Amino acid sequence: YKNYNFVRKNKSPYVIGKLAVSSNFFILNNNTYISNEHSRKVSHILRFLSQGILTSYKTINSDNPKLSCRLNGLEMYSPKIIIIDKELKINFKSFVVNNVNKFPTFIFHNSQNSKKISNLKKKGIKLIYMETEKNGYFDLKKIFKKLYLIGIHQIIVESGKNLTLEILSKNLFNEFYLFRGNK
Repeated sequence: YKNYNFVRKNKSPYVIGKLAVSSNFFILNNNTYISNEHSRKVSHILRFLSQGILTSYKTINSDNPKLSCRLNGLEMYSPKIIIIDKELKINFKSFVVNNVNKFPTFIFHNSQNSKKISNLKKKGIKLIYMETEKNGYFDLKKIFKKLYLIGIHQIIVESGKNLTLEILSKNLFNEFYLFRGNK
């Protein structure tokens, strides 16, 4: 009951981090898999168990990920997609933007660009406006509290170095999975 107890006590989602690295600790490998089939299945199980998957627009734009659970029979339990994109720089041709009807998507932003806001809303993306802190970044604790309020009580973070390090530095991960490849 550790997840349940944490969520109930803190009124914030239980946060799971996942990162795959090469043998020399790089996280990007030119669209080839770093991890093996077993670790990819573990990743999909973590997605199945989570109500949301958090990433940044940088990950969306560089990897064009699906962010869904792709285990036979569990596809319909894919998590909601949550993107941090302060200035709405997300690629409008990305998989997640064009599959909102299958995978509900939320974007936390701070943009005043009414054209981008309108276009994303037309696609069906739920936009959540947030003020930034003095340092120009979002307060991740506030984002997590907002996710809790909309019923997302467990999230998996699959992002790049910057967002992962920010969550680590704030000690906001409850669990972390590091997959290290042999190449």
